[in-house]
Amino acid sequence: MIIRNNINGDFIKVEEIKDILPGSFITINWNDKKLMLPYSLRKGFVSFSDLRWDWRYKFKDNGEINEEETTLFEIKSRSKYVEHKCSILSTEVS
Repeated sequence: MIIRNNINGDFIKVEEIKDILPGSFITINWNDKKLMLPYSLRKGFVSFSDLRWDWRYKFKDNGEINEEETTLFEIKSRSKYVEHKCSILSTEVS
């Protein structure tokens, strides 16, 4: 999993999730799928979504982003989705 900011086409790798800017995207290799999801401004959590897939980070009680527990939603329709609980084992270096 890699997050990149894409301001002015620079594709700078995000080292800390709190540094995400509009235009960012995440690339995920999961279950033989390669996903590239744009940052989606949402209330209550940090989300990357292309309307078929939605990768979310929730906030801890203290307001910090919970990077250890993430959820990947596979969106089937407006009211139907599959929830995949994820844990990040390692990040790719590039």
